[in-house]
Amino acid sequence: MAINLKYFVLVIAVFFGLISYGQNKRIKIQLGEHALKQIFDVIQHQTNYSIFYSDEVVKDEMTIKIATPEFALDELMGLVTRNNNLNYQFIDNKILVISQAENQRLDIKSRILTGKITDHKNSVLSYVTVKLFRGDNLLGTTIADKEGNFELSLPIERKDLRLEFSLLGYKTTKVIVEDFDQGSKLSIMLENESTVLETVNVTAVQSPYQRLADRMVINVEGSILGSGLSTLEVLQRSPGLWVDHNGNIKIRGNESVIVMINDIVQRMSSTELAEYLRSLPSESIKKVEVIPNPGAEYEAQGGGGIVRIVLKKGVNDGLKATLLARYTQNNKDPFFNGGSLFDYKRNKFYLAAAVGYRKDKQRYIATNDIQYADHSEYLSDTKRFRDLDGYNARLTMNYEVDDKQSIGLQSLWTTSNSDQDFYTNNSHHFANDTLYKKTYNNWLNKPTMLNSTFNYLLKIDTLESALKIIADHLYNDNEESNDYRLTSLNTAEDQIYQNLSPNTTNIYSIQTDFNKNYRSGTSFALGLKYVDTRRNNEVIRNNFIADHWLQDSAYSNSFIYKENLIMGYFAFNHKIKNLSIKAGLRAEETLIDGMSVTSSERVEQKYLNLFPSLFLLQDIANGGASIHLNYGKRVRRPSFKDLNPYTLQIDDFLLIEGNAQLKPEYIHRIEAGVTLKKGISVDLFYSNTQDKIVQFASTVDNRQIKYQNINFKHGIDYGMSAFVPLKITKFWNLQSNVSYFKSKFNYTDIDLSQEVFEGSVSNSLKFNALFDANLYVGYRTPSYSGNTKYADQFYSSLMVSRGILKGKGKVTLNVNDLFNTEREREFTNHNGMTINFYQKRPTRTVGISLSYTISKGVKFQDKKIIQSNEAEKKRVN
Repeated sequence: MAINLKYFVLVIAVFFGLISYGQNKRIKIQLGEHALKQIFDVIQHQTNYSIFYSDEVVKDEMTIKIATPEFALDELMGLVTRNNNLNYQFIDNKILVISQAENQRLDIKSRILTGKITDHKNSVLSYVTVKLFRGDNLLGTTIADKEGNFELSLPIERKDLRLEFSLLGYKTTKVIVEDFDQGSKLSIMLENESTVLETVNVTAVQSPYQRLADRMVINVEGSILGSGLSTLEVLQRSPGLWVDHNGNIKIRGNESVIVMINDIVQRMSSTELAEYLRSLPSESIKKVEVIPNPGAEYEAQGGGGIVRIVLKKGVNDGLKATLLARYTQNNKDPFFNGGSLFDYKRNKFYLAAAVGYRKDKQRYIATNDIQYADHSEYLSDTKRFRDLDGYNARLTMNYEVDDKQSIGLQSLWTTSNSDQDFYTNNSHHFANDTLYKKTYNNWLNKPTMLNSTFNYLLKIDTLESALKIIADHLYNDNEESNDYRLTSLNTAEDQIYQNLSPNTTNIYSIQTDFNKNYRSGTSFALGLKYVDTRRNNEVIRNNFIADHWLQDSAYSNSFIYKENLIMGYFAFNHKIKNLSIKAGLRAEETLIDGMSVTSSERVEQKYLNLFPSLFLLQDIANGGASIHLNYGKRVRRPSFKDLNPYTLQIDDFLLIEGNAQLKPEYIHRIEAGVTLKKGISVDLFYSNTQDKIVQFASTVDNRQIKYQNINFKHGIDYGMSAFVPLKITKFWNLQSNVSYFKSKFNYTDIDLSQEVFEGSVSNSLKFNALFDANLYVGYRTPSYSGNTKYADQFYSSLMVSRGILKGKGKVTLNVNDLFNTEREREFTNHNGMTINFYQKRPTRTVGISLSYTISKGVKFQDKKIIQSNEAEKKRVN
C-alpha cells in the first residue's frame, strides 16, 4: 500500500501543476497593427483550434492594433471581434467560427431559425457551412455542429431571404426562407456531388497525432506516414509503441498488445503477424489508435492494451484502384512488395479487395557463448540465409437491405513459405576435452490462415443506436519442419534427426451487441459472446539410424486442446457539464480441456472472472485542455502452444518446453493524465500483475539450456510518458514521445527489477511543392524479459516523397537504420550459468516505392466488418 499511496500523491501533485499551466497558457503576439487574418493564423498556430470564416466576412483590409504582448484566448477574440463588428462561437471545443455581428447584418427585429442537416440516408452531416443572403448581399454565416444542428438569426422581414448550405463532396443547396413555416425547425438534405475531386493540394504539413482521453490517434492518411512504408514501420513510428527486431509490438515497456484491423483482431502468432504487417502498405491505412487501457466493450485478453488499425474509405457509386510496388536492397539481397487495392460501389452494394505479394531475402550472422556452472563452455557462430515468399488477400462485401439494415462479409487469407538454412560451427569445452562440430539445419515454415466474418446490422434510430449480430470462423494451419545434420570433427560421425511440429486451429464464435444512444449524450451498450476453440498440436522427433527414420518417443508428443469462452458486458456513458463518465463491467468464463495423447497428461481449467473499467474525463479550459483518470482489469491467457507439455530439442544444447501448469496472468492498471491545448499530454501509469507469464532460461545437467514460459508470483510496473507536438515553422512539425517506467519483480531470490527509458523524435517537413520529408530517431535503454536482459536499441530512418502524374501517383525514397546500429544482443545469468547471444541482420537498407491511384466516383464511408472471435487469434501460436 505504501507504493500505491506514494504514486497517488505524485499523480495529484502533477495534476495540479499541469492544470495550472493549462489554464494560464496565454497567446503571445507582437505589438503593432496586424491584419485580422494574420491574428487568426497566430491563434491556430498557438492553440489546437481551427478557425473558419468567409472572405466576405473577414476582409483583407480589416486590421487590429495590438498594444499588449500576451492575451488569454477569450480576451483576444473579444478584442478582435468587437472592434470589427464580428461575432465568434465555439463548435465542439475545437473550432472557432467567425461571423458578422447581429447589429451589422440584421434588421432591428429578428428571430432565431433552427434546423438539422442530413444526407439522403438520413445520416447527420457535421460542420456544414450555412449562409444567409438577401439578394446578393451576405447577411450572416454559421457552421452546423457535429450533430448537424444549426442556429441563425433572421430579420423579421423575410422577403428575398435565401439560405445556402455547402459541404465538400455535396451539392450546394439553396432554399427560400419564405417557403418555411414561421417557428418551424428546418430539415435540410444535401445530395452527393456527382464528380470526383481528383487532387487536393495541402500547403502545410499537419501533425498526424491526436491525443484523446483513452488513446493516441495517429492519422496516417494525408500525412507523410501515408505512403512508402509498411504497416509495421508505421507502428514503429507511433507514440507509445516499441517494435523490436523480430517485429514484436510492445506498449509501455514489455507489455505485448492485441492488434485489430477494422475491428478484426488478428489471431496470428507474433511472427506471422509481423510478416503480414510488413506486407500491408501504409497507403491502405486511414489511422492507427493506441489504446493502453481498453474498456469493457473490448475482450479482456491482452495485458498490454490494443492497437487498432483503421483502413481507408472507399468510393461512392464508382471504382477506386491503387497499384503499389516497393523495392528495398537488404545489403546483398532484395526485398520486394507489390499489390493492389480496390474499392467498388454501385447503389446498395459495396465491394473492396486487396491482394499482395512479398519476396524477402536476408542474411544473418550470430554468435552464442554459454558458460556453465561446472566451468564448461559452449561456443558457436552461425550464418543464416532466409528466403520468404508470402501472399495475402482481403475481400469485403456489404449490402444495404434498406435504410436501417445491412449485411456484410469479410474474408482474409494469408499464406507464406519461409525457407531458412543455418550453417553453424560450434565447440563444447570441458576440463580435459573439447568437442568440435559442424551443424547444418533447414527450417521450413508454411503457415496458412483463412478468417471469415459475417455480420448483420440493424439501426434502431437516427442517433446510431443499433443491434449487431456477428459470426466468425478462423482456420489456421502451420506446417513446420526442422532438419538437422551434426558432424563431429573429432570422430567424423554424423547425427541426423528432424523435428516436425504441425498444428491446426479452428475458432468459431458468435456474438450480439446492442447500443442505445440518447440526445442528451448518454448512451449504454451491452453484449454477449461465445467462442469455441479446437487445436491439434504435434511435436514429432525422428532420428535417422541405420538408414531408417525412427521416432523418438522421449521428444514426441500429440496434444489436443479445447477451450470455450462465455462472455458478457455492460457499458455506460454519461456527461455532467464538463465531466464525462464511462463505466463498464465485463464477465468472462473460461473452460479449458487439454489432453496429451502421448503421455495421457490432462490440463483442465475452469474460472470465472469479472473485469471492471472506469474512465473519467474533465474538461478544464476552452480549447481542449482536460484531465483524465481511468482503471481497468485485463487478463493474459497462456497461448495454446505453451500449455502443451512437449519438449522440442533444437540442437545438442538448446531445448524448448511447454508448461501444462501455466496459469493466466491478471493485470490491474490505473492511468491518469493531462492533455493541454496544443496537444501536449502527460500520463502516469501503475499496474499490478498477478502470476506474471515470462520466458525463463535455465540449465539441464550443465549441458542444455531450457527455455520455458513460467509464472512469476507478481510484478509491479509504474512510470510516466509524455507526448509533445511542436510546430517549429509553417512547414516543419516535430513530435517527441518519451516514457520512463520501472518494473519490480522477483523470481525466488533473483531481483529482476529494471528501469527503462524510451524516447523518439519524428520530424515532418514540407518543402513547398518539391517534396515531403520525415526524419525519425528512437532510443530504448536495456530491458529485461524474464531473466534475459536485452541490449539498448537505437533506430533511425529517413524518407522523402513526392507526388507525380498530376497527383495520382507518389514516389517515396526510404533509408532505414542510417547509422547501422540495430542488432540483437541478449545476456542471461542464472545459477552460475551465463548466456551471451548476438545476432545481426541487414537493417541498414535503401528502398523506393511507387503508388498510382485510379478513381471514378465520390468518397463515402465504407462499412465496417466487425469480427467476433476477438482475442483468440493472438494465442494461436
